[in-house]
Amino acid sequence: MKKLSVLLAVLLALLGSSASAGPASYVFSGSDIYEACTHAVQGLEKTGEYDEHRFGVCAGFIAGIIDFHTVAARVESFPVAMFCLPPGITTARVIRDVTAYIEANRTRLHDLAAYLVILALREAYPCREEEDADR
Repeated sequence: MKKLSVLLAVLLALLGSSASAGPASYVFSGSDIYEACTHAVQGLEKTGEYDEHRFGVCAGFIAGIIDFHTVAARVESFPVAMFCLPPGITTARVIRDVTAYIEANRTRLHDLAAYLVILALREAYPCREEEDADR
């Protein structure tokens, strides 16, 4: 847990803002990623208008967080696992899970999108203790 807190602090420092501060114009907020991912889910479920740009923003942003996590979890001096995606997980499933988390936590829309995505992935795909120790 301490390693997770340190990694989140480093991530937030790199972004130049705190998780609860108002987002700067160049930083995605929870509201921004929620809008993009809501449209992505509507397109996936064919319940709304498909918007390639918003789908790409949502999928690309989440993929960037996952890639960052993958690299950070493998750095020898800073081994940490914030979440553990199961083998074969689809982009569509991850988008749905992140969107559902943000929908359930709408009071956090002002938080940084990266922070919310990490929290969503951590809740949806927690690591078992032995997986944490191996990373």
